[in-house]
Amino acid sequence: MAMNLSSQRLSASFFPLMKRYLLRALCAFFTFTGLSTYAPAQILVIPDVHGRPFWKSATAAHPDIPVIFLGDYLDPYSREGISPSEALANFKEILDFKRANMERVTLLLGNHEIHYLDTAYRFSRKDTVNAELIHVLLVDNLQLFSLATHSVVAGKSFLFTHAGVLEPWWRKFFPSVPADAPSICNALNAKMADMITLGSFIDDALMEVTPRRGGKADAGSCLWADLVEHKRRPSFPPHVYQVFGHSQQRKRPVIKKHYADLDCRRPFIINSSGKIESLSLP
Repeated sequence: MAMNLSSQRLSASFFPLMKRYLLRALCAFFTFTGLSTYAPAQILVIPDVHGRPFWKSATAAHPDIPVIFLGDYLDPYSREGISPSEALANFKEILDFKRANMERVTLLLGNHEIHYLDTAYRFSRKDTVNAELIHVLLVDNLQLFSLATHSVVAGKSFLFTHAGVLEPWWRKFFPSVPADAPSICNALNAKMADMITLGSFIDDALMEVTPRRGGKADAGSCLWADLVEHKRRPSFPPHVYQVFGHSQQRKRPVIKKHYADLDCRRPFIINSSGKIESLSLP
């Protein structure tokens, strides 16, 4: 049956428009779930920031590869000479960087974002002067953050969170979810749907802290797990390599067979062979 002129015009305008909306929806889905849509040749990893500007030279030197921030953007160490206001300004730059590179940049939440999202909590070095402003900034930009992401490099499956996922914590709160990287990301990032959902998850699960940090839990959450806990349970999830920060190291990262703690104040590259390398700073 021949189409009349008005039908042809509708088809010419309607279907390209629907195609654009569908592509946007698919991009939003993959960003939300933390599922990788491709296997990149390299990944730039930015561990705990705490107001430090090292991420700027690293991202400038590698403008075309995926970037994963491991969280903890605020609450600088006074001994490093960074003020809370400077850390806040640095955080705003990171948010702008994410907005300008939505598909390439992943921002993970760290434990030092939690006490601004849920104001009932107060951890070390909380910026009480700017706390209300930071709370609004985080809530208004919640869609820019994830709790986990994953990717495959050189056939190797990588799982990225702020502090790592421990088996006892995972089995306690997600007993029926498979322990593979895509499923873990999907389940965790579903808790980021809105502030009500995230707030409940903070109280129920994310604030699981062991006695080592003043809590009573048997295992720390993906925001609070300590390196010593990973040393006791080194091979979870099976067939997945975990990359995290949180447990600060003095000089060198801790890179083991099943996991890497990169919290040592500098960026890293996962190269095309799946090997983690320290990135030299100018």
